[in-house]
Amino acid sequence: MTTKMSHGPELRSKILQGVNTLADYVATTLGPKGQNVLIQQKDKRPFVTKDGVTVAAHVEFEDPHVNAGALVVKQVSAMTNSEAGDGTTTSTVVSRSILNQASKYIQSGISPIELKRGLEKCCEVACDGISNLSRPISSTEDIMHIATISANNDKVIGELVSTAVDKVGKNGSISIENGKSHNTTLELVEGFKFQSGFAARAFINDERRGICKYENPMFLVTDSRIENVKDILPALEIAARENRPFVIVADEIEGQALAALIMNTVRGSMKVAAIKAPSYGETRRDIMDDLALTTGAKFFQQSMGHVLTEISLSDFGTAKSIEVSKFKTIIVDGEGDYEKVDARIEEIKSEISETEDMSEAENLQSRISRLSSGVGIIHVGASSEVELIEKRHRIEDALEAVNSAQQDGVVLGGGMTLLKISEALENANIDFETAGESAALEILNDALQSPFETMALNAGLNPEVIKMKLQGKKESEGINFLTGQIEDLFEAGIIDPAKVTRCALKNAVSVSSTLLLTNHSIVEI
Repeated sequence: MTTKMSHGPELRSKILQGVNTLADYVATTLGPKGQNVLIQQKDKRPFVTKDGVTVAAHVEFEDPHVNAGALVVKQVSAMTNSEAGDGTTTSTVVSRSILNQASKYIQSGISPIELKRGLEKCCEVACDGISNLSRPISSTEDIMHIATISANNDKVIGELVSTAVDKVGKNGSISIENGKSHNTTLELVEGFKFQSGFAARAFINDERRGICKYENPMFLVTDSRIENVKDILPALEIAARENRPFVIVADEIEGQALAALIMNTVRGSMKVAAIKAPSYGETRRDIMDDLALTTGAKFFQQSMGHVLTEISLSDFGTAKSIEVSKFKTIIVDGEGDYEKVDARIEEIKSEISETEDMSEAENLQSRISRLSSGVGIIHVGASSEVELIEKRHRIEDALEAVNSAQQDGVVLGGGMTLLKISEALENANIDFETAGESAALEILNDALQSPFETMALNAGLNPEVIKMKLQGKKESEGINFLTGQIEDLFEAGIIDPAKVTRCALKNAVSVSSTLLLTNHSIVEI
């Protein structure tokens, strides 16, 4: 193994080279008139995508220092995608602008540390400004607009996603599967969702979405703390014999037992996933009990004297599919006894009518919602595998964007919100302590305008001319890059989730300002 080192101006130049090339490929996808990117991995079929984080993930360079700089900025896409599910291209474009502008100030002798402090102060004010400009989602039409914009202005996908969100309700979930026809359709089934995820990232089998997904899994549900592999060995042997994915939900899975499950996953000898039991105390026991009922599993409880090593095939639960992320688990179409589920719901309803404790009533109501909620399955149809992958990426982005919009509301789309924030920053009273810190204001101002300018260029328009035309217009007016006309963007449905915009900015400032302090690089080859 050899080591390559670089430092000073040479390193900064290589970092900028990697960042600029990465941003060029990612930025071409931004906006309604952005272009697709063709990607082919070795020994795999090529596919086409307009998803920024997917494009970024496949950009690599031969020079290790150029590649290392690009890898750091890739983290912006990954972080934004993880937090908000969209906005990955915006965050990459903003990062590129910050690094390019800041490098000029560093070359003139300004301290990178002062620039970093100034950027953080400006970013805090800008993020507050985004929150102040947001307005809550008020209708299904808003959801359709959000989904349509995120799906590259595909109204069919926008309508399908808004229908799915409306049908499953507040406590429902939506899953995506490959369809068996050319048409993309929506199916509603029973589902069970709880707020807890996988015990280790090694269980992820869909890297793009950061989830673990299995079809026709077997469930082991227990309140035991599992450390020794011998405790679950009989269960593993049964699952291996049945040749089906094995999912264990337990209070804690650690030590030798977790290592064994991870080893099976990494080697590919078995499809397994370990999930931490949700919540704590009595609430945890209730959720686990309801989970066992929904899937038809036996709930192995220490207090009842149940022994895991005595498990048989009939003690496992089953479901159509399971989707596990870092903080959430969705079980689709559990094969429990529906009559028993209905009886449990009626039992809980009677408990609600008898309790006077508001907190307890809310917990009981959440149990009913969990047991009776539905899952919408979007079956993605296409004429070819290339089209299927591209369409699936857009639907996934649309769902994540809607989820973010439901949490924190919406703001003007088309880069207009960041453009307006850049104008407001100039009049903000920010407490800069040095001239170096104050230089950050101009850097971030340019960066905030970069997504708008990129969308304009992708649409074949002059960004400076558009800015001049927008002067004196109403707060809600902006450019519709699809038509090239100035319109009321809220009325036209050109809106973005506030959370996506804020996370894109926050993560871009975080990663790029850290790179500013980098002066030496050591890369193992």
